[in-house]
Amino acid sequence: MYSSLPIEDIKNRLDIIRVVGEYIKLEKAGTNFRSVCPFHAEKSPSFFVSPSRQIWRCFGGCGEGGDVFKFVMRIEGIEFGDALGLLAQKAGVELPRRDANFLQTQTERQQSYEIVELAAQFFQKQLAESRTGQEAAAYLKKRGAADETIKKWRIGYAPDRSSALAQFLRQKGYTNEHVSKAGLAIVAPSGVYDRFQSRIMFPIFDIHSQPVGFGGRIFGEKAKEANAAKYLNTPNTLIYDKGKILYGLDKAKVAIRQQKYCLLVEGYMDCIMAWQAGSENVAATSGTALTSFQLQMLKRYCDVLHTAFDMDAAGGNATRRGVDLALAEGFEVKVIPMPDKDPADTVLEGVEEWKKCLNRACSFVEFAFQTSFQKFDRQNAEGKKRIASILLPLIKRLPNKIEQSHWIGLLAKELRIPEKGVYEELERIEAGSGVSSRKNPAADDKGKKVQKTREEMLQERVLSLALLHPSSLQYIAQEHISYFSIFYQEFLEGMKRVPDFHPGKAEEVFSPEKAQYLEELELQAQATCQAQEESLPGDMDREFLMCLRELKRLTLNKQRDAIARELKAAEQEADDQKVHKLLVELQHVSRQLI
Repeated sequence: MYSSLPIEDIKNRLDIIRVVGEYIKLEKAGTNFRSVCPFHAEKSPSFFVSPSRQIWRCFGGCGEGGDVFKFVMRIEGIEFGDALGLLAQKAGVELPRRDANFLQTQTERQQSYEIVELAAQFFQKQLAESRTGQEAAAYLKKRGAADETIKKWRIGYAPDRSSALAQFLRQKGYTNEHVSKAGLAIVAPSGVYDRFQSRIMFPIFDIHSQPVGFGGRIFGEKAKEANAAKYLNTPNTLIYDKGKILYGLDKAKVAIRQQKYCLLVEGYMDCIMAWQAGSENVAATSGTALTSFQLQMLKRYCDVLHTAFDMDAAGGNATRRGVDLALAEGFEVKVIPMPDKDPADTVLEGVEEWKKCLNRACSFVEFAFQTSFQKFDRQNAEGKKRIASILLPLIKRLPNKIEQSHWIGLLAKELRIPEKGVYEELERIEAGSGVSSRKNPAADDKGKKVQKTREEMLQERVLSLALLHPSSLQYIAQEHISYFSIFYQEFLEGMKRVPDFHPGKAEEVFSPEKAQYLEELELQAQATCQAQEESLPGDMDREFLMCLRELKRLTLNKQRDAIARELKAAEQEADDQKVHKLLVELQHVSRQLI
């Protein structure tokens, strides 16, 4: 089937060390390279790559091995056809698109890659040649973007027409369904509509520099509409998952390795302008919290993060949660205190001003101290309590006891309280969750049992079943993770991250306190399920799926109720546009509940 494809040519052009090195950190070991195996949990490196033979093999627990194709298929979780397209592009080999054998290997993922690539070309042409596109280009230049930068980042423009892109792609032979699955069109009974209209388009690239989605900033007359979203992103598709991609990482990965840290900003323009100003190790979160997956990906390149965005220490927002995750993953996090301007505007003011900001980077704990004492009054009891509630979880998370002691001493001095009191309060805090390490999370401050909601009971049940039957984790997709509270999300994400996870590996993934909680939960689940398992061994999987379905129903009910409240308010305000938008959302959620 694959005999006529240039497989050997692709392998001969690629260096397996460079390809594998994009995914994991390799260190020289004689004539070979080695690393901790990415396919099973281990502490000592048993994964070896041979540059002379262009093969890899794990001599540890999993025993897997193969060539560069096998590695990419395994680590990306893709089929041969997708690995073929990815590596062919990397090697600069053009595949025989009209060849029957090629068509047999083509997958839906490859079609999505081709559609998004064609869309990127279409948007670039619109920016360069259309009248409004040239106005958009002038706006970008006003923001400081040079012509070469616009070209390098392949910025484009989506015209203010309802189906310009869909029509263009139909002419290329793709159906409306293909375009919709790639996240670029909305198919409705009344017709097909481009998802992006009248927007400056920022292609989002995967780690191999292939465009997989877009972020679109509203521009032109539509920007004046009150209900127009400033930014719109491609929804999750076969090739794009917002929680798995960092904007600009494909261009930054080499510089990150060289400089040993990643500079994180929030927006597309922040990333682009920082890169233009010489900070080539920059990537953007695109305004969302960092995810465990993104952090694991960054771990391949560095252990230090410098953040240059809103870091309100008392905010408890998505950004703060991402930093909390980074600290829990073992990153050293530094904060670049920004003036009132964001990175893009700071660069526009002057590259030297941007460099001054970079030089002011300080540890996250130091920054939290500064902002907390600025925000709250240390002279009264309530202010002291608020300051301590922010700083103590951060101090608890520090792995170095000497560093912990330093900050405890400083906190006690600034609050004018005995260090003993700070230590006692610190003992009650579990780093990362605010849950006492000595108590069950379902207990109150006095140790009394708290009545759990149905949602909490379902979440705990799913975690219990996953501990009893780790194979059940395969049923949990990224969509399901959002049904859980942050407390349970961390457990599920950690368990899914480890191949062949079982409870015995808990201490390799989680803190001792969290591992102990899992151990207790597993024992409790075993006692509860023993009789049921002996009589109905197949019921565990069915119950697992039932719990997920019920959690989805509860989540959708919450969404429906929230939309209904917004709809009532919009009707009272006689906001017809918002009413129509909310009715569409309500109908979409309601259909999922049927």
